[in-house]
Amino acid sequence: MSKPNEKKEVIKKIQKWLSEEFIEFINIDNPLADYQINTKNPNQTICLPKNKIDSIEFVTAIFFTTEDQKTYNALKNTEEKLRIIWELQRSLLEINLEYEVKPNFDNLELIILKKTVYFDNLIKDKFMDTIFTLQRGFYLVELMLRQLGGKYYSNSNTKFML
Repeated sequence: MSKPNEKKEVIKKIQKWLSEEFIEFINIDNPLADYQINTKNPNQTICLPKNKIDSIEFVTAIFFTTEDQKTYNALKNTEEKLRIIWELQRSLLEINLEYEVKPNFDNLELIILKKTVYFDNLIKDKFMDTIFTLQRGFYLVELMLRQLGGKYYSNSNTKFML
């Protein structure tokens, strides 16, 4: 099967599987992607990048509210702050998620979670597991915020990465 035809087949599978699981999605125009959608519940971006011939990227982002940033920055115990951050990093690695902290760990504004799945390993189980892995990663960040602030909830939001 040629790569363009393979991408078309993958797009059909993605749409079918999301519909079967009642996950709402909208198509997004992205000049860097052959196909991109944003899902709702869970909020994620699923993309077939133009520069990758045989993979799908799953992305979600956690934007920290001003209140969450203040709580994080107000921690006086740097060792405790680092311990919590290291636990988060280790936990994300254990569930096989890539992550990026922006702008940096000192000024935490955004954490991007990402996972790539290749066409040769694409079955519905792998696809849905990837969606749920990103969702678990989001929950790990929520738990980190609870630890940092001693709260039982967070004010952070997930937003789509475009």
